[in-house]
Amino acid sequence: MTPNRLLLPTIVCAIGVSPATLPQTINPSAREILNGARPLLTAEIASVLEAARHAIDGRTCRLSYQPGGPGPEVLMGSNGRPRFVRAVSGFNSIAGSMWTSTSSSGSVSTVQPPQETHVDVVSFTEYTNAPARSCGGATLGGELVIEYERHSLDNQWTVKARTRTSQELATPIFDILAGATPVESGGRRQIGERPARSLVAPWPLPSDAQPASPLPPGVTQSLWIDTDSLLPLRWSISMPAMSGRGMPAIPDYGLSFTYDPSLDVRPPDGVARPDCVR
Repeated sequence: MTPNRLLLPTIVCAIGVSPATLPQTINPSAREILNGARPLLTAEIASVLEAARHAIDGRTCRLSYQPGGPGPEVLMGSNGRPRFVRAVSGFNSIAGSMWTSTSSSGSVSTVQPPQETHVDVVSFTEYTNAPARSCGGATLGGELVIEYERHSLDNQWTVKARTRTSQELATPIFDILAGATPVESGGRRQIGERPARSLVAPWPLPSDAQPASPLPPGVTQSLWIDTDSLLPLRWSISMPAMSGRGMPAIPDYGLSFTYDPSLDVRPPDGVARPDCVR
């Protein structure tokens, strides 16, 4: 046996670990990192987010203001963003009519009183993860997104192609999960019955928002990760009190992930899918 082969067991014994446990000590898992007591380093946060993306890939869930409540149904992709989103909404339509009939005695106008009709709308959004192109072949500089929509008035699907925008559903949530928004490790709390730790970043107003007054300093957003399963559990905004305006603090306002494997989130059958933007 060579001297080098004798040296490694001696060093391992001296530091009190076995060769089998040495790699685990040097390279802790994302779960071990997230459960650590100290603040996380940038590389450790990246490792946790990568593990969270892997955990949520292919999972179906609802995003709702109350845990278990109604909300858009999402099938997650491998990049930390939705692959498919299905949402149900509605509106009331009011319509009336008037017509004129002519006879030997003259013209008579008849008015039908306005009638209110409720219209259910099902929208389905497919994120293709492919570059968008115009139907003339030009590159549009964004992801190709397919939008399907069905109204209960005629129960027919319409479909169109577009590019991804900054106003997609829950963009701040998925920007954190995808690693596009820099975050720091935060505190711990129970989300329902699950232990969770937060990843925290400043929360700027969306570019199209028009607030009545500026936000106070210190508004943050947090993505809460299950410290066991590594699944995202909740995204929330925290805003300090504004005593000068008589506004109390908002400690937690946001959306919860409710995972449900029974959700059938896929594009509608029998609808031709465009591959370019008109």
